[in-house]
This record gives sequence, structure tokens and C-alpha cells, in this order.
Amino acid sequence: AEAMLFASGATTRLGRVEEGTAVSDFEPEELRRHISVSAAVLPLEWKGHKINLIDAPGYTDFSGEAKGAIRAADAALLLVDASAGVEVGTELAWSYLEEDSLPHAIVIAKMDRENARFEPALASVREAFHGNFVTLHLPIGAQHDFKGVVDLVRHKAYLGDKGQVGDIPADLKAQAEQAFGSLVEAAAEGNDELLMKYLDGETLTDAEVDAGLREATKSGKVVPVFVVAGTAQKGIQSLLDAILTYLPSPKDVTPRTAVNPATGDTETLKADAAGPLAAQVFKTVADPYGKLSYFRVFSGTIHSDARVWNTRSNAEERLGQLHIRRGKEQIAVDKLVAGDIGVALKLDNTQTGDTLGDRGHPLQVGPISYPSPLFMASLAPKTKTDLDKMGSALQRLLEEDPTLKVRRDPETGETII
Repeated sequence: AEAMLFASGATTRLGRVEEGTAVSDFEPEELRRHISVSAAVLPLEWKGHKINLIDAPGYTDFSGEAKGAIRAADAALLLVDASAGVEVGTELAWSYLEEDSLPHAIVIAKMDRENARFEPALASVREAFHGNFVTLHLPIGAQHDFKGVVDLVRHKAYLGDKGQVGDIPADLKAQAEQAFGSLVEAAAEGNDELLMKYLDGETLTDAEVDAGLREATKSGKVVPVFVVAGTAQKGIQSLLDAILTYLPSPKDVTPRTAVNPATGDTETLKADAAGPLAAQVFKTVADPYGKLSYFRVFSGTIHSDARVWNTRSNAEERLGQLHIRRGKEQIAVDKLVAGDIGVALKLDNTQTGDTLGDRGHPLQVGPISYPSPLFMASLAPKTKTDLDKMGSALQRLLEEDPTLKVRRDPETGETII
């Protein structure tokens, strides 16, 4: 994520997790542990398109954040460590993506690390999951000798941290040709017309291959495989290009649905700025200066200083200045249209999962499904004067993390979290 921000010019220096300079990790716990604890929104622009990256945690403890991120996203990149292969967190994330039928791709990452090996990492993916995994990028070298990637559709090599174009190395040409054959077959299966052309022995153009792979990725028939080394900034430009080429945009995805509570009818939400407003809150942060509600606009346009209707609480909310966030940086905006992600401040009657819309045309997007807790503990204040503080602190935690549950045990009188 940091490499993509830097390559796109969204940041002027490469953020590093180990140095505490990552844009996506800014919470005190994240800085201390050097891992992601909460989902961070990281907008960038690449070749005339806006990409909203959401960096979601991979640890099971914070899977609620991943579930919220999946609801807000149109597609996912599932990272696999080139030296470790599929891990427990990978399996959990895969199950969530399958559950939500979210189009996804595999990224074999950290190709410059010690013991990084592409083939065993990909083999672990094929062994762990069911899917038609189609390699679109091949690594050039590995570990300290990782130089870049071969783009199989473009028939070119992209080298170094700037993605300089070159010829495919001679020792990879045979492997590239074989992989390209599998790739064309997969692209043809994504579209009936292309399949007929392929079966008739005709050659598919690069544009037809791109279109076929895009359609097959959207439908889940194909899971593309890419290769990168983030800290070395290799393969990053090719990955950004691939996001635009093969992953669906808001207008390409299967439209979401919402229920109109006034009529009971189910309505289809197209990514249309002129459509009825439906913006779902997928993350809440209890900031010291006021609550932050992260929302995804599925339909319509939402404006700063407007009044919106919360269909769950049956309450009107007055929006102040809307923002987009890049990590902890806030950027003020006048409006956000269907497909975009933003933040509203200090909404009194809104919580994670709620839908904001028009009072005259209310809509409710389905709830976000969260996993059940696996662990419980009794909680008690150190002193009686801390009791009130504990109550308000727990309330903030519950607002932020829907996977948390708090109850009072009627027999023991204990607070159980």
C-alpha cells in the first residue's frame, strides 16, 4: 500500500512500517506492534482514475475491520508472503471474500525477502483454495536478485523501482509462452464470443484478452496472480495498471441491493451519481474530537452541510464538512458521488452498518455480518471512582468494534466482555 501511494505521487516519500512512517499505520498500537490493527483508507490517483485502497488487518483478532473493509470494496487483493505461503490469516480472509462473493486477486508479495520463492508460494495457494488461479505476472529473479516482473499480456518486462520497460529475459521466454497460453484460454472462458473465436483457432488481441480476464475475474471464474516487492518498489506500477485493467470499477460490479423500509420493496443500487442516495457506514472511530463515520456511497451524491436520513434510527442527521481520509490526513470535500468513500464527523444517531439516504426515498443496505467472539473475560475497575469511566470507555469501544460484546452476568454481577 505504501509503495502504491509513493508510485502514484500521493506521498513524496516511501512510508515504512518498521520505521513508524507508514501512512496506513498511525494508531499508537499499530506503531508499537508494527502491524495493522484497524482498516485505513488510502486514496490515490493513477492514470486518470481514482483508486480507494483500504488496507485491512490480516490478524484474526481484528477481523471485524476486514469485514467492514470488504463491504466498502469492489474487489480485493489478497497478499501472500513469498517466503511463508498461505497462513492462517490468509485462509480467514479468503473465506470472508468467498462469503461476500467479492472479486479478488492473489498478490505474491515480499519477493525480495530471504527464502522468497514464487512457485512454492503459488503452490500453497492452489493447495489451500479452490479457484482457477491464472498467473498474469511472472517474477524476474527472486530474493536479492528480484529485478521486476514479466507482464504476460503485454509481452514485456518491467524492471526496477520505476517499472522501466524491457524485453523478456531469454531464460524466461519458454515459461512466459506457456503461461500466456493458459492465460488466453482463461480469458476466452470469460466471454462466450471470445470462447468461440478461441475454439475456431483465431488469435485473440491483447484488448480481447484484457476484456475476457476482466469479465472472468468479476464473475469469480478466474483469480489473477500478481507479483511484487513493496519495500523494493518493484512490480508496483504493473500492479496499479492491473487494478485498472482487470479488477471491476464501481460501475462494473454486480449492483448492490437495498430495501425501502417505507414500501418493503427491494431496489437495485447502481453506481449512479443521479440515483437515490444510499451511503453505508462501514467503520466508526471514537476520536477525542468527535466520532468519525467512514461511509461508502453506493448510489447518489452526498453533499457537505446537507441533511440525511438514517433508516435504522429513523432520525435525521445534519452533516457538517465531509472529508476523505488518507491514513490520518483529512481532506475537505464538497460532495462525494456513487463509488467513493468519505468520512462524516459527529453523527449522533449513526453507527456502523447504518445507511444514510433521503427522507423522501429511504433505503437500507443489508447489515454487515461479523464473526462471533471466541474469548471472554471478566472486567472490573481498579477503584470505585473508575466505574463511570469504564462504562463510557466500553461504550466507545463497542461503537468502534462491532465484534465486541459486553454483558452483565446476573448471577455474579460481573461485567463480561
